[in-house]
Amino acid sequence: MTTPDDISLPTSAIAPRYDVVVVGARAAGASTAMLLARRGLSVLAVDRSAYGSDTHSTHSLARAGVLQLSRWGLLDQLRAAGTPVTRTVVFRYDDEPTVIGLAADGDVDGLYSPRRTVLDRILVDAAIEAGADVVHGVSVVGLRSSDGQVTGVDLDISGERRHVDAAWVIGADGVRSRVAAQVGAPVIHQDHVTSSNIYAYWTGLPDDVMENHYDAIGRAVGVIPTNDGETCVWVAIPPQRFRAEARGDLNGAYHRIIAESPHLTEMLREATCNGGYRGFAGTPGFRRQAYGPGWALVGDAGYFKDPVSAHGITDAFIGAELLTDALVEIVVDGADADEALGAYQRQRDELAEMLTAPVAALAGLDLDADGARAAFRGLNPALRAEFELMAARPARVLVDA
Repeated sequence: MTTPDDISLPTSAIAPRYDVVVVGARAAGASTAMLLARRGLSVLAVDRSAYGSDTHSTHSLARAGVLQLSRWGLLDQLRAAGTPVTRTVVFRYDDEPTVIGLAADGDVDGLYSPRRTVLDRILVDAAIEAGADVVHGVSVVGLRSSDGQVTGVDLDISGERRHVDAAWVIGADGVRSRVAAQVGAPVIHQDHVTSSNIYAYWTGLPDDVMENHYDAIGRAVGVIPTNDGETCVWVAIPPQRFRAEARGDLNGAYHRIIAESPHLTEMLREATCNGGYRGFAGTPGFRRQAYGPGWALVGDAGYFKDPVSAHGITDAFIGAELLTDALVEIVVDGADADEALGAYQRQRDELAEMLTAPVAALAGLDLDADGARAAFRGLNPALRAEFELMAARPARVLVDA
């Protein structure tokens, strides 16, 4: 996969002040920066990683995520990058598969599961086109504050520290968010189960079918078609097994787990593993307080659920839209910050609570066939609710000024 030249802003051109500084420029950060810039705010997005680089990901977009990319004018770019559309999802809880065909709904013609080298680059490019400043290879090493209000960030630019003022600082910097840590954002909900996962990329598999197999206690496996003719083949196991077997032997553990699944082994018989192994030891899901004086959190920084949900990117997109509404109301319309951001957090949490129980049940990897089937069905009301919420939003939020 080729990577185009970095189009990030030269660090010498960073302005001394912005309406919003977004810490993190991946799915949550880049989409938030894009939407804020489209609404007329001055925005700087900062990411320590390289432009177009890869990261650990579940790849999948739920229907609401696909809808958002369409309404943002970016879905055609995802298609043009060779991202295959999934129109069939297979669930296997025992010997008999459950096959679900996905009907088109307007421009949402199925599900998409892009590599992050593709998706994140599209989002960053769109943020820059909208007028946001985006810099890569730069770390936020501290926050500035005055009288308890966050007022800006300290950047590390090749060993040189530079201060940038901002009316608002947004933490879109992932599960181990530096912004959340520095403002002391409290955890308001904590899950108590998690799964570990390992994945790699294969060729020689169908590019229009996604599969999820929960056909054994203590293990789940699946396949997700993605870019470049490859399929992400993943396995999930309890954390204690990951610690015992995968640390120091990630690749070997991965192939041993696959060999335990007769259905997946048969699927992969004529396929080729291309490597790209990644492992995640597991982190129980949580929700943090989403805002405070001069700061807010979006994406995994504020709300993380177990990767068995394959819902993190869609959550990031939803959060980006809801947070953009709140910040525009505050910065442009003069709304009360606590009221606007309180509404953002309430809506985030209402959607999250619909997913909490079924995702936790799946993450425990201890369900029989009936239990796994019930847990997946339990996701459906939340998926419908978020799709309807995004579909009902006014178009002015998503259209360039």
